[in-house]
Amino acid sequence: METVVHYFFEFFMMFLALYMGFLADNLRERQAEKKQERVFMQNMLEDLMADIVLCNNYAKNNLVVSELIDTLVQLIKSPERKQHITKLAYTARMILPQFKQLFLTERTYEQMKSSGTLRLISKQQVANSISYYYYSVSELNKYNETSLVWATDYGNEMGKIFDGELLLNILKEKKEIPADASALLTEDPVVLNQLITNAQFLYGSLILGEKIGNERSIAAQNLIELIKKEYQMQV
Repeated sequence: METVVHYFFEFFMMFLALYMGFLADNLRERQAEKKQERVFMQNMLEDLMADIVLCNNYAKNNLVVSELIDTLVQLIKSPERKQHITKLAYTARMILPQFKQLFLTERTYEQMKSSGTLRLISKQQVANSISYYYYSVSELNKYNETSLVWATDYGNEMGKIFDGELLLNILKEKKEIPADASALLTEDPVVLNQLITNAQFLYGSLILGEKIGNERSIAAQNLIELIKKEYQMQV
């Protein structure tokens, strides 16, 4: 009987040791995941703050492009446009280099998604808000695709109106290059109007892009505040 009790006791102690080891490993794993979760959330905060800066800079850049388009339309519609060909060609050519698309920072989200670590987000409200934020970025991507088409159409139309060598020199020098009336290849009102029309599509894309950017900026700020609150973090 004593032998049976002895063996049972040894078995129980071995089982207890294995079980405690399992609990310890599980606890260490959970602690490691919690630590990793906080690292990801800190990186997410940095991405979101970068998004706000990107959106603000995008809005400032749009003001520059909008002013160039306004000047372009004014000069083309002017009866004395040949007298202003130097400024007209410069304005028309510098619209595209100044035109920017808005791409947000998806570094941490893509890293978590590809590695399967989105599951580490233990706060359900945070997880839902992050998913919604980055899903809505698809709207921005569609805008970027469309705006690129408009920008390409505008660029193609310039070649029908301005001397190509002059446009190249403007791009190289990033300044007005003196030019005479011969640099204006046509005064066909239909062709000139098509350039203006393409420019106004580009102008419209700035308005739409800025609206999307403002919405993303507000959403990023809200998500920042939520993460800071739920994880007791400071930026």
